[in-house]
Amino acid sequence: MTEQTSPFEKEPREIDGLQPGYGDTPYYEYSPPGLRYQERNDIIYPLPSERLAAPAAPPAGPGGANGSNESLMTESRALPRLPSLGPGLEGPPVIPGQSPILPPTAPRTPGPWRFIIAILLIGLILFAGGIATYLALAARGGSSSTSSQPTAKASVVVTPGAATSSFHTGPCPFQPGRGIVQGRDLTCGVLTVPEDRSQPQGNTVHLAVAIFKAGTAQTDAAPFLYLSGGPGGATLSELGPYISQANLQAVTLGHTFILFDQRGTGYSTPSLYCGEIDRFTQATKDENLSRQANDAQYLQAMRSCHDRLTAEGIHLSAYTTIADAQDVHDLIHALGYRQVDLYGVSYGTRLALTVMRLFPQDLRSVILDSTVPTQSNLFTSFPAAMQHAFDTLFNGCRTDALCNESYPNLEATFYRLVDRLNAHPVTFNDLQYGPVLLTGDGLVQWVFTSLYVTSFIPDLPRAISEIDHGQYTLISETYGQLLLANDVSYGMYYSVECGEDMRYTSLQALDKTILVLRPELRAGMQDSLESDYRVCQLWNVPPVPPEQKQPVKSDLPTLILSGEYDPITPTSNAMMAQKTLSHSYLFVFPGTGHGVFLTSSCANLIMGEFLDNPQIQPASSCISSMGEPNFT
Repeated sequence: MTEQTSPFEKEPREIDGLQPGYGDTPYYEYSPPGLRYQERNDIIYPLPSERLAAPAAPPAGPGGANGSNESLMTESRALPRLPSLGPGLEGPPVIPGQSPILPPTAPRTPGPWRFIIAILLIGLILFAGGIATYLALAARGGSSSTSSQPTAKASVVVTPGAATSSFHTGPCPFQPGRGIVQGRDLTCGVLTVPEDRSQPQGNTVHLAVAIFKAGTAQTDAAPFLYLSGGPGGATLSELGPYISQANLQAVTLGHTFILFDQRGTGYSTPSLYCGEIDRFTQATKDENLSRQANDAQYLQAMRSCHDRLTAEGIHLSAYTTIADAQDVHDLIHALGYRQVDLYGVSYGTRLALTVMRLFPQDLRSVILDSTVPTQSNLFTSFPAAMQHAFDTLFNGCRTDALCNESYPNLEATFYRLVDRLNAHPVTFNDLQYGPVLLTGDGLVQWVFTSLYVTSFIPDLPRAISEIDHGQYTLISETYGQLLLANDVSYGMYYSVECGEDMRYTSLQALDKTILVLRPELRAGMQDSLESDYRVCQLWNVPPVPPEQKQPVKSDLPTLILSGEYDPITPTSNAMMAQKTLSHSYLFVFPGTGHGVFLTSSCANLIMGEFLDNPQIQPASSCISSMGEPNFT
């Protein structure tokens, strides 16, 4: 790798005496396969025990054991973009642990997740930037015309001059789910805030807001404010249409439910969406580009986006987690609330933690789902998280008698297949996106991304075996939906991540982080991290204040949720954040991927009980009734 002088290395920053970057990589541990979850102090965590014991009776209330959330989703709808079950058109019944029978032309759906996938893919954006270049190289990815930013964004324009924040109601920019009536169940509007609060008379930002009414005066102690993942993930277009009258209570947990598109994302304006990336990935999804050629084209696409955004007068340095947190504060008070219950998933947890630090008086309680601590570094921790995820999958199959018998030596098969496909890529036909070139890097990215989706996990051993035998049925049904569909504002992603994480590391530190990976994974990961580094040089945003990279200390009641199979925010992240949260409860859910909320009735029961009384640790007996993945 050729060394380059860059502003990222001229002034290395110290955090608590540590060189930022490699030394800040969170510890991760191998989760023992086959777990019974037990309680110890404030942590519900896995211990090796009785994996094959008969499960306990399902918890009281909707749903059943083994993470089934069948009762949470009482409708299904036609697939707009993602292979998931959600409100809309009637579909076939879903039996827990089994795949529904779908028409031959529809993607195979391993579980009731059409609604849930919207939440998970918002969280998935956490690694989507130049870890997105890895994705682009691996996937030769594209995006259909239906995946571009919503056309309704054009109805909101940026105007200079506003010095204070204000909220105005207006029509919803999305079509609500079945039975949801605007004005009765749903109120939409726009929050106007300064783009740069140091220049209150300058440009303004318009944040799209949606408020679902489900609670009553007796039950709604505080509104439930949702912070999506990313940075760069759309919220309203992903979640708004999926909330129906049938699932309203399950999704909102009986509370007023506030969604908003963070600055630079979704329907909010100005938009930092980079259509240049969509055009690049669409044009190259089935081309056999070298890593060097792919990186050059990706960087050029990002340069075009950067130049267009700055020419539009957008101040990229104003799009930060701290600015997002100030937006949250302004939103709470503009809506007339004194306090809210704050929920964050993935990057949304880092935003939630920042709100906890800056505006604790605004919060009654906090739920952190798939945690990204403020002191962690996405780029330096990503290789370890990826290796941990694959190890968890292969250990899980190896200790499952049926899986191990059906797919012996799955780990060796997978890594051998990665090398083979990198040397000799194959082209398969994605059901929605057409021809896609599959490299070893592309296989790695697809398996990794599939681990986000709890109901995909049981099918992964069979899918790997199929590909090894030249069959592409399973991957063709989900690859494009997971890797090629795109509603990410990459401009927002880089504005946040370049100043918040890349400014606190170096090329040398990034190179060291890949040593935790298996040799078959190193070249692709190194390429993606170095590509991210080059994009951040181009983006050239200033570093966030060092205080933002410190752990958040708080005594606010905090519920921390973690999935055993989470590929990007392992339980070690949750434990790292919990060290300085004195009034917190950590729960680990077996067989669960990224984003615990709505993956099981157990998760909803625990969250609901916590919101009812955040001062008391919620009961966790339902976790012991959840099983490991039911590998097919």
